[in-house]
Amino acid sequence: MASGQLTLKYALVIMAIVIIVIVAAVVGMYATQRAPQTVTVTYTVPGTGAKTVTQYVTTTVSAPQKVYTLKLLHYYLPTDPGYKTVQTFASIVEKASGGRLKIELYTTDELGISITEMLDATIRGVVDLSGFYPGYLAAQDPIFALAGGGPGPISDIFEIVWQIKYVEDLINNTIAKWGAVYVGPLSACPAEPLLLRKEITSLDDLKGMILRSTGLGAEFYSKLGAQVAMLPGGELYTAIQLGTIDALEYLDLEGLYRMGFQDVAKYLILPPKGYNLHASAGIDMFLIANPKVWRELPEDLKEIIRSSLYAALIEGGINVFKLNSEAKEKWITAGAKIIELPQKDLAKIVKVAVEIYAEYAKKSPEAYEYVTRLVKAWRDMGYEDWASALEEALKKSKP
Repeated sequence: MASGQLTLKYALVIMAIVIIVIVAAVVGMYATQRAPQTVTVTYTVPGTGAKTVTQYVTTTVSAPQKVYTLKLLHYYLPTDPGYKTVQTFASIVEKASGGRLKIELYTTDELGISITEMLDATIRGVVDLSGFYPGYLAAQDPIFALAGGGPGPISDIFEIVWQIKYVEDLINNTIAKWGAVYVGPLSACPAEPLLLRKEITSLDDLKGMILRSTGLGAEFYSKLGAQVAMLPGGELYTAIQLGTIDALEYLDLEGLYRMGFQDVAKYLILPPKGYNLHASAGIDMFLIANPKVWRELPEDLKEIIRSSLYAALIEGGINVFKLNSEAKEKWITAGAKIIELPQKDLAKIVKVAVEIYAEYAKKSPEAYEYVTRLVKAWRDMGYEDWASALEEALKKSKP
């Protein structure tokens, strides 16, 4: 696809987001106007002593409308670049609703809820909303694995929004099947680097290494011969410092830098544009809701939430991608070496990636449909090598 077409598409996306937010703000402004009420006014008539007169007056001075306060659970640490995106979302919702809807933010650590329990906690009403990452439940449903992100060509926030629209209804239906309400994408992340304790010259050198990964990324590195360990984020610094693991994928460059990983590992493979490794740029947090809570919300507030999601997603995404770009120099200054993969490895990335997607396509009719739509999305965005390779692999994968 020509760059001019992409630029036009991006402009249309931004324009649509702006219009949505303006509409939401207007809806919120009018929603806060108080409905007229009949008020009883009693007063003494002058010159009549104790005689009183009662009148019924219609007035717009009434009791305030109900204020809704919803508890939102998420897994970001304050040091994570995406933390600001969640804060931005809560702020936009409150402003657009004229104060009628407030979002209180809680981390998994604060509530003692693990990341794998977030969906269940939302369904049971322990929290009203969750910033849910489906990749943590990849083993429970193939759509969760696919929606959790994986290898691919996607590189920026606009392509993320573009791609998600091809498969959003499938994610919606799957979350509904599990008992929660899908609301929309909340936060995005750049393609993740691979961080290593020692230098390698090609993907072949990963054979035998102990590497931390999750979801489709774990399958990607397993196919390359690595031994995959699924360690939680809080254990990774010590694990790579002590040599318990040889390499890891976890966050983007900025997130890893803020956590101090530049002090314990000095080699990075950065995904070249269009040939990302285990995870292309994508959605790392979807907003889901408790069905009862969502059902009882007024329709205008639901629309404000949906609109605010995309406003926060774009604003937060642009900020996160900018920070990630700037972080490369921070790593180099800290003594890191950026490893460039040989050309032959780029073809290997595509080959291994489409094998994984084709295998997932066999797991259910919905998964097959999801992967088929990726072919269409990638082709429409101009990634013909990825689209053609996946299309060919799918010929043997229909469930």
